[in-house]
Amino acid sequence: MKMSSVMKVKKRMRRNRIYRLTFIASGILSLIFVLITFYGQNAGNFIMTVDHDAYKRGIVLSKEESFRDPQARLMTRAIDEAIDMNYTWLKVEEVKLASGNYIDPDFDYLAFTFHIKNNGSETVDVGYHIRITEVYKEMDHAIRILVIEDDVETIYKKPERFDSGTPVADHLSGIKPINFLNETIVTRKRIQSFKPGDTRKFSVIIWIEGTDPDTTDEILGGLVKMQMMFSIETD
Repeated sequence: MKMSSVMKVKKRMRRNRIYRLTFIASGILSLIFVLITFYGQNAGNFIMTVDHDAYKRGIVLSKEESFRDPQARLMTRAIDEAIDMNYTWLKVEEVKLASGNYIDPDFDYLAFTFHIKNNGSETVDVGYHIRITEVYKEMDHAIRILVIEDDVETIYKKPERFDSGTPVADHLSGIKPINFLNETIVTRKRIQSFKPGDTRKFSVIIWIEGTDPDTTDEILGGLVKMQMMFSIETD
């Protein structure tokens, strides 16, 4: 079992209307073809998963803080299109108050809040990682991933490939982004001494960073697929 997310970027055109109409007329069929052939009907799902061993030992997930319906995995709504934007446009406080999906009435980006709990009888260390499993048109270079763990915000991004200075948004957020660990691993972290009855709250937000030098017309129609996994770790 694994957690995956798929986002398709449709970059907001800043050129004249004729250019936009020309793009729509010439590109829409190929865009649909890419979606169908690359990901099929299940594209757009974002799944959070506890591995089998951890679930057997009582580690569970829930969209609700009450844990009325504990699960081994959770799934978000599909994200069909996302425009380029930046941190200041995100409704972070609203996302944190949500149970499961948060749907922004103004912009389309991935936002999901959930909880993890130790329903077992032993104190354990729970590790989690986020991994990129598939990329199309190098869209992973243009995204930002905000992980909020018990109100602590961390932003992750791929290192800049072009020497063009720090993107404006990296100043606007007030949070210094952390580079991905490598080409495919975004981050690895551990919840230490997770006692029976303990809970931890997570919100995950993923968007296309409009001020990033890699956010260009070349990523139009791009896709990225990610995976997240919670498991019990031992020394």
